[in-house]
Amino acid sequence: MGGFFSSLFDEMGARRRRLRAALGDRGQALVEFLVLGGIALGSAGLFVREWMVAAAPWGFAIPAVFVIGFLLIEARRQASLARGAEGERVSPSYDWIVLLWSFGCALAGAAAFVIALTSEPPALPGEEIWTPPESSVPVDISP
Repeated sequence: MGGFFSSLFDEMGARRRRLRAALGDRGQALVEFLVLGGIALGSAGLFVREWMVAAAPWGFAIPAVFVIGFLLIEARRQASLARGAEGERVSPSYDWIVLLWSFGCALAGAAAFVIALTSEPPALPGEEIWTPPESSVPVDISP
């Protein structure tokens, strides 16, 4: 298991270097900010208002789903390397899979926050909806 995690961290560093080479320093920082911001917004952002947790409780699972998916993608990459695939060809192809997975989880987190934020708070028990008295609005409906 120690070999798995050492290879995982080596590949994470190499993936960041490849992303920085492709997008530049600012582009790589922006991508990482968007991914981590979306994931954090989907879970920690649900505490902004009291009713938001009940509106999108699945937002709390997004960080765990992200990590589990990332580990499964890495296990698949390492298995393909163990079967004899070339590392120079395998790693860049998995970069796209990891990038799409990361953006998908970030979008799910942002969606959880938006759904929860735009939901209406539940009505308080005992709070009645006000209606005007019948005598205040004349209604003349005749056939």
